[in-house]
Amino acid sequence: MPKTVVVTDFTSPYQIELFNAVEELAPGQLNVIYLHQRSAGREWSLRKTLHRSVMLERDVDGMTKARALVDAAELAVFNFYDDRHALELIRRRAALDTAWCFWGERPGFYHMQLGRLRRLWMLAPLHARRAAIWGIGTMAVNAYREEFGAFRDYVNLPYYSDLSRFQALPVSPPRAGGVFTFLYSGALIRRKGVDLVARAFRRLAAAHPQARLRIMGSGPLEKKLRRILRFCMAQVEFTGFKDWAALPDEYASANVICVPSRYDGWGLVVPEGLAAGLPVISTEQTGAAVDFLRPGKNGWLIQANDEEAVHQAMREAVSLEPARWAEMSAAARATVAGHGLDKGAAGFIRAAVSAASGW
Repeated sequence: MPKTVVVTDFTSPYQIELFNAVEELAPGQLNVIYLHQRSAGREWSLRKTLHRSVMLERDVDGMTKARALVDAAELAVFNFYDDRHALELIRRRAALDTAWCFWGERPGFYHMQLGRLRRLWMLAPLHARRAAIWGIGTMAVNAYREEFGAFRDYVNLPYYSDLSRFQALPVSPPRAGGVFTFLYSGALIRRKGVDLVARAFRRLAAAHPQARLRIMGSGPLEKKLRRILRFCMAQVEFTGFKDWAALPDEYASANVICVPSRYDGWGLVVPEGLAAGLPVISTEQTGAAVDFLRPGKNGWLIQANDEEAVHQAMREAVSLEPARWAEMSAAARATVAGHGLDKGAAGFIRAAVSAASGW
């Protein structure tokens, strides 16, 4: 791998574990510049970094170090641009006219036309140079190709995580007529569609007293969700935020996981749920769902922002015979059997080699 520097937003445990895996395969070749220590609404505890890194938010000399790393690297990868330091580093690298690329989630949820104009200004160096773009999933690759033109290299390089801790979970079909648990895992915000789950479950609960809903996460919609669910709270549990290490146990408590996002650039909860053997209810505006879900096989891929579609999928799920659920569970695990950190790290290295050699 060429000597590579990555500029990214914050120390998400998922990025840290991927970059740690890259470090294991290519020791000493990677530096990561983290713009922020944490992100609003993300309460994860910090994980140990095995790769070399700079934390701008904590280091008074951080930008001096970052500039030097961006200047010296054989390849610079920019995973974030909506920040003044990131923009400075992008423009600095572009002025050097040495190998760099952009790595991002699908654009375009908020104010699509205004967002496009904003990117036209903020990512002007990317428009001006045929630098490679790594899209986080198929939807991202297609969106960037449409916006930035076909005459550059595109790589599908989604987010990866350590799925082995979910794949190791025991799987047992729900008993016929027994408790059937839906799990929502994510921020309690409108974009994630948690309000749609609450309204759909409110309709489901009376007809299916065996149904349960666990809402894992925190956010500004919690009071609203409790109001929506007030007449079926005996079948609902709010767990609050759970840290990264606690996720496998939470997944083990469920039979189906709900990811009804109105928009999600990727959505790591989808491959995690599949790895845990959980059929997944998600939407055609969720990157990972588009790449992994096969309706009728391992879950339900539904229209976004559609309460009736969420309700119908939940109704079908709670009515599954144990043997049918077991078939879907096995298919779920098989879908992501090859989507582990080793594949992600190897894919990152291949993309880096290609981006540097093709400059």
